[in-house]
Amino acid sequence: MTDPNDVSDPDGEYAAGEQAARGKQATGEQAVRGNRSAHRERSVRGERAARGKRVLTAPPTVLVLSLTALALLLHGAAADRLGADLAGGALLPVGDLAAVWSAYLDAWHGVAGGTTSAGSPALAVLGAAGALLGGPAVAVSLLLLLDLPASALVAYAATRRLNAGRWARAGAAAGYALAPAATDAVASGRIGVVVVHLALPAVVAGIAALLTGSEVRLLPLSAVCALGLALLGVFSPLTYGMVLAGLLIGFVVLPAPEGRSWKRLPAMVMVVLLPLALALPWLPTLVAHPELLLHGLTGPADAASVAGLAGLHPSGGVPLGLVLVVVAAVAVATAASARMAAGAGLVAIGCAGVAVTQLVQVEPITGGGAAPAYAGAPLVVVTAGLVAIVLGGRRGAGDGGPRTAVAGGVAVTLVLLATAAFLGGGGEVRSGGGVRLPAALDEELDDNGRGVLVLGSDGTPDRMAAGRTPQFGDDALSPVGGMAERLEGWRYGLLGGSRDAVTNVAAAGVEFVVLPAGENGRELRTDVSDLVSRAPRTSDGRTVLRLTPEAGQVTLVSPEQAHHAVSGSAPSDELMRGAAIAPVDAQLPDARVRVSAGPDGRLLVLAAEYEPGWSATIDGEPVPITPAWGHQVSVAVPEAESEVVVRYTAPWHSVLLLIGVAALLFTVLTAVPGRLRTSRST
Repeated sequence: MTDPNDVSDPDGEYAAGEQAARGKQATGEQAVRGNRSAHRERSVRGERAARGKRVLTAPPTVLVLSLTALALLLHGAAADRLGADLAGGALLPVGDLAAVWSAYLDAWHGVAGGTTSAGSPALAVLGAAGALLGGPAVAVSLLLLLDLPASALVAYAATRRLNAGRWARAGAAAGYALAPAATDAVASGRIGVVVVHLALPAVVAGIAALLTGSEVRLLPLSAVCALGLALLGVFSPLTYGMVLAGLLIGFVVLPAPEGRSWKRLPAMVMVVLLPLALALPWLPTLVAHPELLLHGLTGPADAASVAGLAGLHPSGGVPLGLVLVVVAAVAVATAASARMAAGAGLVAIGCAGVAVTQLVQVEPITGGGAAPAYAGAPLVVVTAGLVAIVLGGRRGAGDGGPRTAVAGGVAVTLVLLATAAFLGGGGEVRSGGGVRLPAALDEELDDNGRGVLVLGSDGTPDRMAAGRTPQFGDDALSPVGGMAERLEGWRYGLLGGSRDAVTNVAAAGVEFVVLPAGENGRELRTDVSDLVSRAPRTSDGRTVLRLTPEAGQVTLVSPEQAHHAVSGSAPSDELMRGAAIAPVDAQLPDARVRVSAGPDGRLLVLAAEYEPGWSATIDGEPVPITPAWGHQVSVAVPEAESEVVVRYTAPWHSVLLLIGVAALLFTVLTAVPGRLRTSRST
């Protein structure tokens, strides 16, 4: 019987207990969820750490980081090598963005007295790169400073189709990046060889896929290969010839993939013809001056020694590259494989290129005696072939001694090549290198448009440019016939103190003469002190003389001086003063001058070498061009006030540029959709 006074509530106690139990259970579940979340977070952090560790220890990362550190040490050890305006040796200072694009697009250039030779398409490449990187000079400097890691990364990516381990590919890429020829090219300013070193693995890999790949999209791949070949061709025409020869030999010798025997032919035609279309404005210059095919953009070099060639070093440095040759020979003897055939082919083509550079000697486009070409580019091809031979060794051949010997040889080769890089890392290239005038003189030249004559010595050509000092690309411009000999004669005359040499140079529009290193111009300052004066030295310490006779880009000369000019006599220093000659405010190559009334027989003379394509009008009526001093453009001026217009026109140049741009657009649009990706069969 229940006590009526009992107020306890069993159901309530049960409900409270159940609620407490549910609370404990919820707390436990929350704790479990928290533990699981913490575990997941720890797991994610662990996976991220492991992924980061794998990335940091991956072969390409180790390859790039180690070679970047080596490059910084190498260039840091060289005097003033770290900078954004590298020049020196064979590399002339690089102009700003406007100057580089003008040098490529203009039909007339104020170089070597004025020339209608077309600028190299390499200038357009530097102009495009400079627009993205802060200027062409910055692009060239980055190319030289980062050649080691960049070429290694390109070589590593180019070997991805090979049946080789990642670390083996990384070692091969490092060996290729440390090629002594490339190190020497960077130190001596041979930018064409540096571009070859960077682009060659990708171009060769693309051509190999085009010739042997059965699962590639031929049209996009052929467009990409054409772009790569065009890049090689504009910076190193000799390398273009070697790679093209390899392409044609491979097309004939190698069997076509199943079902693609006829499909390869259009792709081959595209690869062969598109680079020519891309470089079309430059082709007339190459046809007229085939020496450019051999000497390239940076000119000839001294003959290489046998020891230097055997050591893969074109300038005859420490021949440690011979170790790579020995390692490749050991690989052939101990782990021979059919996969070595491609590397052997590259070695053969490169050796043929080396033979051409040393046995064929031609007169440079800038004048001087016959000289061989720089052997750096063919030696880079040889190095690529040797590395491909080592990488193509038969896997598993002799799991013991032979394979270990090859691996040990590769390790020793990398160490020795790195040592060779340090030993050969000097050179003349440095920040602010090359011949540069003080800023005040540069501004003066920019205002008046007058020229600078830089006298050469010890195989260095004489260079003359209007409105600036000589820059990269000038050595690939062909001077007017006889101008190289004229410059040489002026050099001998100036160094000997000749008055006629001074007046001839001044009449050609030159204001400053930069003497060769070690010359102080004592004869000139003593014998013709009334025609020259001292000027601040160049950045490399060379003596600069200012020519004081009246001159300019365009001058109006008196009848007495005009008589001397049309008769072919040398300009007289007595007449190049006062009222006998007056500079006119006009710019070349389109000079528009309002001439006041004056005596009959006056002559308007331009500081430009005469070539077909110059025309003149007086008050809209065509008039003939009269050569002044035997080689400069001039026009006879009437007595009455008149407007004289002298210009150079080359319609064909604009047409070729448009065709080249159309070819570039077609090639890029064809290449972009493919992206070199493979389409796997199902």
